Amino acid sequence: MTRLARLSLRVRLALALVAVAVLAVALAALLGNLGLEPRLNDAAHARLSTSAEHTAQLTATVYADAGGWSKAAREELAHIAALDGLRMAVRLPDSRVVAIGPAPSGATAQAPVVVRGQRIGTVVISTESGALLTAPERHLRGSLDRLHLAAAGAAVLAALVIAALFAETFTRPLRRLRSTAERLERGELEARVELGNEPEMHALGRALNRLAETLEHEEELRKASVADLAHELRTPVNGLLARIEAAEDEVLPLPENLAAMHDEALRLARLLDDLARLGDAERPGLLLEKQSLDVAEVARAVADSFAPRFKEAGISFEVALESALVRGDPGRLEQIVANLVSNALRYTEADGRVTLTVRLAGNDALLEVADTGIGIAPEDLRHIFTRFWRGDPSRSRSTGGTGIGLAIVRELVRAHDGRIDVDSTPGRGSRFRVTLPGG
Repeated sequence: MTRLARLSLRVRLALALVAVAVLAVALAALLGNLGLEPRLNDAAHARLSTSAEHTAQLTATVYADAGGWSKAAREELAHIAALDGLRMAVRLPDSRVVAIGPAPSGATAQAPVVVRGQRIGTVVISTESGALLTAPERHLRGSLDRLHLAAAGAAVLAALVIAALFAETFTRPLRRLRSTAERLERGELEARVELGNEPEMHALGRALNRLAETLEHEEELRKASVADLAHELRTPVNGLLARIEAAEDEVLPLPENLAAMHDEALRLARLLDDLARLGDAERPGLLLEKQSLDVAEVARAVADSFAPRFKEAGISFEVALESALVRGDPGRLEQIVANLVSNALRYTEADGRVTLTVRLAGNDALLEVADTGIGIAPEDLRHIFTRFWRGDPSRSRSTGGTGIGLAIVRELVRAHDGRIDVDSTPGRGSRFRVTLPGG
């Protein structure tokens, strides 16, 4: 079995087809022989019985003409038997045997000898060889056996040709798939499978192509993320270096310089903290400790902590909370609400409004954070959950954002088997909607 497994798929297909062909011919030959042999034997028995009856009639005639089993009668019967290629003898009623030439042997047949209505004996006959089948019949059977062998050989040869063609046709798309997969393994993410006409291979090729596109996209995102992360880190680090050099050169007053350095350090710490949170969010199965809880209570705690910041920024903060039970991790759900509220606060100007809503939607819990902020352009909506991404120049580093918060929210919502949607109009604000399965 191990040796067979080492063979290529093409060879195994060929061997399988040959085995099927040989098996089919062997079964046909076996069934043919099983059906032919009894019929040949039955026909031979019938022929021998007919010969016995015919010989019995001739024997009765010769016996009547000769008036008994005279030497002349026996010689005439021996001559008749020889002409028919038979051996014969006559068994009398008293069990004596009248020998007429060589005694019958092997397969025999018999028939009664009746003279003037009286049975005078029984003719027993056999072929000269004693075999049931005659030479022509044996020759016919041998010819049929040879035909079966020839058919088996022809079937094997045809199976080899068909197997080679079929295996080549069947494995060609598999080889294309393997070649593409090997190129992807070597890092050639632009490799694609040439789709064929076979439905199954076409579907498999499309799946592999989609996988390659996903890998290529993920690689692009990885490179972009690394570049963005380097840029994000470079800005506060360069700021710190510049402040340190200024302090060394005594260019800026020390208190002012220390405050600026503190701000840059805080910004760097915030970026590193967001990166750690994103790393945690991308492996939620190891982190979530779900329990039955009320989303409204989680949202209320977040709202209370953010209320002073909204008041300080001069932004109206409205809260409408209805009880909505789910199964979730309270800490991670609080992180979702906090990131959405913080995002709304960051991009809403003074005299604007932010609304935090929790309510039931059928069996699901619906969490909404709406603002009257700067909004998001339609072409940018599909990018907002991509880490480090910023579209509008107004969403700049001056707001203090790192471009990671919404990526964290998306991963945590997915970890709770939920869905997040966003509607936004530039200049009029945005509405983020999180739907969580009820618990």
